Amino acid sequence: MKTNNELGVYPYLQVIILFAGLGSMIGGLIAELALLFIFRNADFAQIGYQPLLYVGLLGFIPALLTGVIVAYKNIWRGDHKSLRTTFLVGFITSAGYMGAIILYLGINSWIEVGVLLAFMIGIGLFGAINSAIASRIALPKVRKSHFDISTKKVDDGYDGLSFTKR
Repeated sequence: MKTNNELGVYPYLQVIILFAGLGSMIGGLIAELALLFIFRNADFAQIGYQPLLYVGLLGFIPALLTGVIVAYKNIWRGDHKSLRTTFLVGFITSAGYMGAIILYLGINSWIEVGVLLAFMIGIGLFGAINSAIASRIALPKVRKSHFDISTKKVDDGYDGLSFTKR
């Protein structure tokens, strides 16, 4: 992270890289844990690394897009709207990406449109949760300067050290 005394410095590249890496990794981990929860009698050796790998690779592009948008908006972790904004951006990018993939494959009937919308909402929520988790890790904290001269100093009644007085 950049160490600069200016409060206006935002680590764009760090946020984009962390969102892309962590967002896709968190998605793969959640998918792996969900499969292990659904198939309780199976162990990790039976399910394998495929969900972790496939969901991670498939989620890399929406996570990268989410990181770019979040960095462009200069969203900080301590901001009161940061979780809500990253959740919404993660939902839109994930749902839009999944919709584009499914539309590329082709739609032949109106029933498939309903299934597409339901699938987009489900994947969008999955991406939104991943984005919210990644934002708690990847976003920089708001740094408050302790040398703020805009406020008036409160008098604390300090007169000096007591043992130096005669």
